[in-house]
Amino acid sequence: MKILVALDTKEYSKKIVRDVARLAENTLADIIFLGVQESAKEPEKALVKALLRYQQDVYSYFSPDDLPYADFSTNQWQEKAQGDWSISSAGMKDFTLKIRSGSVAKQTISVAKEMECNLIIIGCSSKCGCEWDGEMNVPLRIAEDAPCSVLVVKDVKNTNDIISILDQSAVSQDSLEMVNQLATLHDAGLKIVGVTEKKEGKKDQIEKRMVELLKYYNDRKINTWVKVVDSADVKDYVTNSSREAIIALWMGGKQSLIQRLFTQSMVDKLLETTKSSLFILR
Repeated sequence: MKILVALDTKEYSKKIVRDVARLAENTLADIIFLGVQESAKEPEKALVKALLRYQQDVYSYFSPDDLPYADFSTNQWQEKAQGDWSISSAGMKDFTLKIRSGSVAKQTISVAKEMECNLIIIGCSSKCGCEWDGEMNVPLRIAEDAPCSVLVVKDVKNTNDIISILDQSAVSQDSLEMVNQLATLHDAGLKIVGVTEKKEGKKDQIEKRMVELLKYYNDRKINTWVKVVDSADVKDYVTNSSREAIIALWMGGKQSLIQRLFTQSMVDKLLETTKSSLFILR
């Protein structure tokens, strides 16, 4: 597994590092910390300092014998191209710090594609919807356009419930495991909500999928419940639930009902109303 974490120098970035460390411990993932700045001349000192501090915070979560990441062999950042710097360690698992110049959303999506990441994690401030360094649309643009799953963390706190919304689309093994890890991380129960349409056969297909998922998560000792919601009611159900629970949306391919229902404006609304996190699964 390869996790990309978009970070800056703000408090909301600092707060998510502990959860990143716990997730890294559970999954033994390769980690990439990405900072984005405006200037392409040289890495900004404040951003370099913050990324190195976050890296040490992750390392300190492990005991020396269990740490899967090595120390950096050099403190010199390697310039790959103009406005693109990185420094890496190669232990049992890789840990990379990257700084790029340009747009935060564009560079995050670009790095996720280049490095074939499975998950992007980004924090945001809850002061004004879901703000990221003064820009309201950064988490939304990443959630909408990323090539992989995206976890937007609005407030780091334990939650009692994760509500997972799915339709008839195929569910990847990576997505199944990510929900499992998120439930374990928060010691939370999982409610699987199947969205049905009136089309013949769709309801049976959803119910069969839900029974399979119920067994999958119960076998992994996750307290799991199932519920069926009509497609006409799912937006209100999710909006109301998002005020307290973590919402996980299984956004499948072009034929995905969830993809059609949850447009950009709807995802934006969820990012504004949720008090916890929004998980876009692909």
